[in-house]
Amino acid sequence: MSQDRAQAVQIALTELRRAGGHQRGMAARLARTHGGGASTWERAVTDARAKYAAELGADSEAQRPAPQPE
Repeated sequence: MSQDRAQAVQIALTELRRAGGHQRGMAARLARTHGGGASTWERAVTDARAKYAAELGADSEAQRPAPQPE
């Protein structure tokens, strides 16, 4: 992943966290705010959504009680 792409993913991930998840038009809004093509931001948001989902999954796993031995 290029430096620019990694930075775009980080920006998108920050936006996802701030918004509490994906919102329609997020990639277009990021393109207007930060410049660059819409397709670049669509890919960045897609990658960031995967990371965000993994973070949420890790958080829910951490909060689950340990299984009891039978």
